[in-house]
Amino acid sequence: MSFNRTFPYFLTSAAMFFSTGTPLSSSVKSSGGVMANKFVPTARVVNVHPDISPNDSHNADAKPVADVVIAEHVIQAIAHNKYDVVYTRANGKRFKRSGGTRAWRNNNPGCLRYSDFTKQLGAVGRAGGFAVFPDEETGARAIATLLRSDAYRNLTMAQAIYKYAPPHENNTRNYNARLREMTGLSSSMRIRDMNDAQLAKVVQAIRVVEGWREGKEIAMASIEMPKRETKRDTINFQDALRDTTTLIANNLAAQRTR
Repeated sequence: MSFNRTFPYFLTSAAMFFSTGTPLSSSVKSSGGVMANKFVPTARVVNVHPDISPNDSHNADAKPVADVVIAEHVIQAIAHNKYDVVYTRANGKRFKRSGGTRAWRNNNPGCLRYSDFTKQLGAVGRAGGFAVFPDEETGARAIATLLRSDAYRNLTMAQAIYKYAPPHENNTRNYNARLREMTGLSSSMRIRDMNDAQLAKVVQAIRVVEGWREGKEIAMASIEMPKRETKRDTINFQDALRDTTTLIANNLAAQRTR
C-alpha cells in the first residue's frame, strides 16, 4: 500500500486468514459518534418515508424512499478495459468509473484484496485484483472491521501497519509517520484501546495514504460502444466465406477442363 502508487497493494497472508470464515467483530457497529456518521451507507435505508401517503393526491405517483434507495443500490461491479470499473445498480442502470486511482475506482479506500473476507463485508466484484465495494462507506467499514479483528486488535498501530503495509511492498516507516501526523495518535497505542472516533481517524488516514484521488464517473448511456467493430467482424466473415466459395468453384472448373 504505497502512497505514491496508483495501484497500491494489500492483504498479507495474516489478513487473508479471515477469508476462511472467522466471525467478524461487531464492535465497529456503533450507534453514535464518528464511526456511525462516517460508515453507515445511505443504501442501507429500508424505511418508507412517513410523509408519503398513497391517499394523498399529490403523492399518488411518488415512490417510497426505500424503493428508490434500493433501486439505486450497486449490486455488481466488473473490470472494464483493464483500468476502469463498471457498476450495475439494482434498477439495471450502469455507470463507469475512469481515471483517478484504483482506491477511488473500486470504492476501496484501504485497497483490500478481493477475497471471501471482503465479500462478507459487502464487496460486489473485483477489479485489478482488489475488491470493489458499492460505496466508499462500505469500503471504509471493511478497513475498520479488519483492524478490530483478532489479527489486528492486539497490535500497536505501528505493528498493525507493518502487517497491513509490509516493507517489501511499501515504505512502511513513512506510512506510520503519516498516520501519526494525521491522527495525532501514538504508534505504540494498541488498536483495542482506540475508541470509535480514534479508529475512524486511522481509517481516514489510511484512505489518504493509499492515494484516494477521484476521476470521472460516466453513465453507461453516454459511453460509445464498439458497434463498428462488431459490424466489421461480420463483414470480414462474409467476405472470407465468399472468397472461399469462389476459390472452390474455380478449382472445380479447372479440373473439368483438364
